[in-house]
Amino acid sequence: MTVFVTNNSDITLIDGFAGKKYEFAPGTVVEIDEDTARHIFGYGDENKKPYLIRLGWLKSDTDLKTAFETLSKWDFSNERPKTNQSLSPLVEKVPLPPERGQGEISLKQ
Repeated sequence: MTVFVTNNSDITLIDGFAGKKYEFAPGTVVEIDEDTARHIFGYGDENKKPYLIRLGWLKSDTDLKTAFETLSKWDFSNERPKTNQSLSPLVEKVPLPPERGQGEISLKQ
């Protein structure tokens, strides 16, 4: 399955999977396969923490809210977004974590 990843953040991410390099520049849409999306972003996985750590966005639990805010600026869809239009239908949107002490983080799709 194909996943279209839209970078709505202000950072450029360069990462790779299976010997292929991908560049996700701000404001761009990159077409990748589902395995690559899972490897880089944790697409489809409820527990995003290992992916946030691997991306360097989460260094300690005190960074958890900021790391999820960063990830929440990325959109994932199975359909190519139309020009000048946000992704639709939305496949996965990462919610922000609860405030510290407010319970576990649930990232169910």
